[in-house]
Amino acid sequence: MDQGRTAFGVGAIAAAVLAAAIVCAPLASATTVSGCNRSWPVVAHRAGGSVVRLPSGARLPVACATETGYATSESSIAVTKDGVLVYSPAQTENSMARSLTAGASWSLTYPAAEQPTSFWNTVDPYVIADRRTGRVFWAHATGPFRNEGGLPEEAGFFLAAAYGFQVYTSTDDGRSFTTADYQTAPTGDWEKVFVGPPPPASTGAAQPVGYPDVVYLCANSPLEVSGPGRLCYKSLDGGTTFTPAGYTSPTASNPPDICPPLNFNTGVVDSQGTIYQPVNCEHSAYVVVSGDEGSSERWIPEKDAPTGTVTSGTNLQLAVDQADNLYAMWSANGLAYLAISRDHAQTWSAPLMIAAPGVQSVQRPAIAAGAAGHVAITYYASREPSAQLLSAFITQTADALDAQPLFYSGAINDQAAPIFHDYGLTGGSPRTDFIGGAYDSRGTAFWAGVVKQFGPPTNRQVPTTGYVGTLHFSSLTPGSLP
Repeated sequence: MDQGRTAFGVGAIAAAVLAAAIVCAPLASATTVSGCNRSWPVVAHRAGGSVVRLPSGARLPVACATETGYATSESSIAVTKDGVLVYSPAQTENSMARSLTAGASWSLTYPAAEQPTSFWNTVDPYVIADRRTGRVFWAHATGPFRNEGGLPEEAGFFLAAAYGFQVYTSTDDGRSFTTADYQTAPTGDWEKVFVGPPPPASTGAAQPVGYPDVVYLCANSPLEVSGPGRLCYKSLDGGTTFTPAGYTSPTASNPPDICPPLNFNTGVVDSQGTIYQPVNCEHSAYVVVSGDEGSSERWIPEKDAPTGTVTSGTNLQLAVDQADNLYAMWSANGLAYLAISRDHAQTWSAPLMIAAPGVQSVQRPAIAAGAAGHVAITYYASREPSAQLLSAFITQTADALDAQPLFYSGAINDQAAPIFHDYGLTGGSPRTDFIGGAYDSRGTAFWAGVVKQFGPPTNRQVPTTGYVGTLHFSSLTPGSLP
């Protein structure tokens, strides 16, 4: 590690029982996971932060992480069916990093046809993999002024207005991409792409052709940041073409509330094709539900989640597991909370505080779900109450549906050398507006994709690299305990 980087961060249990309690295993395509470090502590705990001592013979998971080696900004990550990791963005917001070796090595990948940008934080790039097919989808905003040449010095961020979108599709694990170009669509920034099965044909919903799932793209409309609407598009041909699906907001179904478009977050789709989108409004948080591919909606309050303001941005996030259980996650009072719905967002469990024991100042949490009961979040936090520099954490469970879920939490970097500071909107570029996490296709191995900073801004530029981590479980790690 070079000087510039170091300066930044100052009773026996039966084998059969343990084998039946496996949380998750390494990627099927990789013999080892890179960057594992047993000196980074991982703890077992219950909701609320109560530490659990594992039975004799059981083993805690090991925290692992590697750098992509490429500069990055607001991050997301996808895992293909073959276990290939695709991290967005890398080097510029026009390219991504790709690893065939569980993070041991990385290379760049990017679409051949793409409208590029020369600044960070103007296109909100976002990557996902379809859990059923492994197909990769990457989206970002476009716009009339995307390159800094010809614009006043240091004025690019403010003048590079986003307008329209492009969605890039890969059927070969992120090696190559085709481009769906909608530069003139009435959408601005904060675009999110998500995918899932269509509603049953018996409902009259349009059915996809040539690809089993519907691809959705939702963004602010028609203007960047301010909206005031939230417009969704859908693709019935695997991301080749898109047509308007409808507005999530404003519509006739909107409650009498103030719901800024930046306060919406990524949608999820269950096995019956129902869409769920989270939003923090001024008087309540809601889950916006559509059973007809976005043509109409129902707004269901999540009364425990925090409300939002015009300037607060999004907080509520959703995930859905392979058994159609919904998970709502949010941060409040410097901690992270999880609520569960087993009835399609009609009712929710009491919130569980799930952050790692002793951590505070939880920032940028991101959630994902996999197989039934498998849920994980990644986030920045610190064990020091007034810390400005934070470490990246993963909190993960295989039995979220149990009455007393067992969680595992650990930092994926040396906590003596934290990796993140929030420099704000004008404190330097690139910003880290969001981070990401994703499960593999089996729904048991979770990967976090975050941003590692090497120091404070120099000439308004923050030195960064992509940073990808996981908790590596063995067959001796219990998935649940009495």
